[in-house]
This record gives sequence, C-alpha cells and structure tokens, in this order.
Amino acid sequence: KDEAKGPLVVVVDESGSMMGEPIVHAKAMAMAILWIAEHQKRWCCLVGFAGGSEGNYLTIDPKEPRDIEAISKWLEHFYSGGTNLDVPLVELPKKWGELGCPKGETDIIILTDAYVNAPDNIVEPFLEWKKEQLARVSTIVIGDNPGDLTKVSDRYWRIDELDIDSQGVAECLQI
Repeated sequence: KDEAKGPLVVVVDESGSMMGEPIVHAKAMAMAILWIAEHQKRWCCLVGFAGGSEGNYLTIDPKEPRDIEAISKWLEHFYSGGTNLDVPLVELPKKWGELGCPKGETDIIILTDAYVNAPDNIVEPFLEWKKEQLARVSTIVIGDNPGDLTKVSDRYWRIDELDIDSQGVAECLQI
C-alpha cells in the first residue's frame, strides 16, 4: 500500500456555458479529486480548457509542499470561450513531457457540458497516446450528449447536473 498509484488528471471545461453553478461544481469536484490524489500520494494535474486556448495547467507533485496560492489561481481562472477538444485531446498529450508526469497507470477525468465533435485525425493519435500512457479516460457530460467523447472515453456518463449523488460523480470519486 506504500506504492503510489499512477498519475491523476482532471480536465475541466471552462467555456462560457459552464458559467455559474456548473463551473463551481466542476471545480469543487476537481478539488475533491485533488484531495483524493494527495491521500493516495498521486501526482495530479488540473487542466482548465475552452476553445482556442492552450489550456490552464497546474501540476501537483505529492513530494512537494502544497501551493495554496497556485491552487487558488487555478480555481479562479475561467476562459468563458467556446468548447472544442483541442486541449484534452491534442494539447495535453503534447505537453505531457513538459508537465513532468511520472510513468504509471493514469486516470483522466473530463468534466464538460458540451456536445463536441472530434475528427479521426484528432481521435486516433489521442487513442495511441492513451494506450502508451496506460491511461483510462472517464468523462462526465452535464446536460448534453457526450458526442465524440465516447470515442476516447473508457466510461462516460450524461447527467443533468454535477451532483454528489450522480452515478458518474460517485464512480469517478472511487479512483
């Protein structure tokens, strides 16, 4: 039990449609997952995204002191743009080495409210990267159809609101 599990990544949609309660709940869930990661001594990366952005990344190494200021800045950040899958499916794999992610079975959790399309030229390289990284993707879609996220997700849920009693939330928190 002393051996830490693999990395944990939480990807939160910061598009304009997530404004208000949805983003508050999504970031609260990200904090719950961070808390779990800390207790499991797992490396964690928090990612915020919206269309046309490179993403807002915060890595937390369990061997380093917690940076409350950096966590607060990540929580306060909100793009308010459109939604596309460039950050979770293209930018995250590109940045993986820069982020300092350790090797190991990786859990990636995507929280979004968007129906999104992902062409095969984005999906196929992501699936190859996911296999190389031993990554498992869990996606929670709030209120809409998961669209092409089903192509990259090992499991996904469509829920009406991000709530602790939602099946997807409960299952994702059992990481």
